[in-house]
Amino acid sequence: MDPCRALELAEESRAELLRLLEALIEAPSAYGGSAREAQTRLGEYLGRNGFGVETAEESWEPLRDHPEFSPPPPEIEAPVNLVATPPGAPRLTFFAHVDTEPPSAGWSSPPTEATVRDGRVRGLGAADDKGGLAAAAVAAALLARHARKAPRVVSVHGKGGGARGTLPVFGRMEPGDSIYVHPPENGAGLGVLKSASRGVVDVHLRVTGWSGRLREIGTPESAAFAEGGDALQACLRWVERLRRSEFSDCEINLGRVVAGKAAGLTPVRCDADARVLFRGKKTVDGVLEAFRRAAEDERARGSGGRFEFEATAPGLRANPAETGWNDPLAVELRSAVAGITGREPVPYADHLASDIRFPIRLRGAASLGIGSLGGNFYGPDEWVDLDDLVRLVAVLVLFGARRADS
Repeated sequence: MDPCRALELAEESRAELLRLLEALIEAPSAYGGSAREAQTRLGEYLGRNGFGVETAEESWEPLRDHPEFSPPPPEIEAPVNLVATPPGAPRLTFFAHVDTEPPSAGWSSPPTEATVRDGRVRGLGAADDKGGLAAAAVAAALLARHARKAPRVVSVHGKGGGARGTLPVFGRMEPGDSIYVHPPENGAGLGVLKSASRGVVDVHLRVTGWSGRLREIGTPESAAFAEGGDALQACLRWVERLRRSEFSDCEINLGRVVAGKAAGLTPVRCDADARVLFRGKKTVDGVLEAFRRAAEDERARGSGGRFEFEATAPGLRANPAETGWNDPLAVELRSAVAGITGREPVPYADHLASDIRFPIRLRGAASLGIGSLGGNFYGPDEWVDLDDLVRLVAVLVLFGARRADS
């Protein structure tokens, strides 16, 4: 298939694409809900196009000890995930997430009614990520009609670290390359391909020290500062030690520090929250182990006790992952983008905890992210550019057809 034919097919499907996007926006699927109605509507569309559709409720409880697990916020309903498989053995997967942010104040039109204005489709999830989901489904349907082989389509709960959807779904799927159809968070649309996901871990630090000798009976303020174990200073030294050594190639943010009770008292306990961003071969477990090793090296200051250190990761955590820019999947997708837009995209490797990491880390497959122009992420009047969404369908059709012919 050539670029002109792919654009022609995508343009002929503009109304079909818009109807599907409207149907998805009309079915609320804010994070915390099941998204059953939205998945049902998507499944009905794909079923009419010859795909075998399976939906499943997922529990993240069995995944607590998985190395790719990141605990989600409290759940309200069990999420429903969808896998739609075409005839044959698909070697490729298009996937996107169905869940959205909750609706915020300030919308100029009802959030769950798709509104087309100035070439943009506005609605909750229009950009993040129901536009991408609709584009993936329509492109797959076009490939089923006009190419020898269509890709699998997967719709997951992707927010909250993927524990509700992407992790369990890709954990049981067969190996195979994947395209994550999601708009780039830097707003560059088809001008970039998400090729890497930075590692991130939010670490809770706790340091316990001790008070010095009281110089006056019953008067805590009389304790000698030099004899106390200052937990605040020990915590700061702990982080700085790592910043200068094992984490010299990482980004570290110490975002919250709580210590002490009052001026004049040695802070005998310090709680802090840090975020570490990393790449390469480092892992979440390796970062935590580095904190623990550094704690063992910290010696008591003063006399009378020894510091106790604790490092845990109760929140966001994700290992890094990357698909090489010269990997065959990247070369083929770059060529398809250039064929449709006239310009080859550049790599985008600054996003953290992207869902592209799951196919890479769980299945050893290549995975890239691509999406159209969109805006107002997480806020009122979220939008996706309709013309660019049609171009995204054309890119996916051209790419998928060439993969089918290879």
